[in-house]
Amino acid sequence: MIKEEEKKNKKCLCCGNFEGYYTKGLRRFERTKQGLCRQYDKIVNKEDSCECWRTSRRGGSFRKRAATRALYEILIDLSAIRQIMQENQDEEGN
Repeated sequence: MIKEEEKKNKKCLCCGNFEGYYTKGLRRFERTKQGLCRQYDKIVNKEDSCECWRTSRRGGSFRKRAATRALYEILIDLSAIRQIMQENQDEEGN
């Protein structure tokens, strides 16, 4: 009985080897039910568990890095849109 409780607490979702997959939604990224297990280099469900489970130490820094990367991509897209609008404005002016 104790081993079953331990196994429930040690899901891949909370493992340090697990990296979840996300899909792009209309306004935000949605978490999927699968992710990459870096220990075995294969796709696993977030509810699975294994004997190589380890604690996750990335916490806030991982989320901050993901948010920074998403904001950088948005900045690049906005820059491209601004350049297109500027070129259209220059063509209309001539």
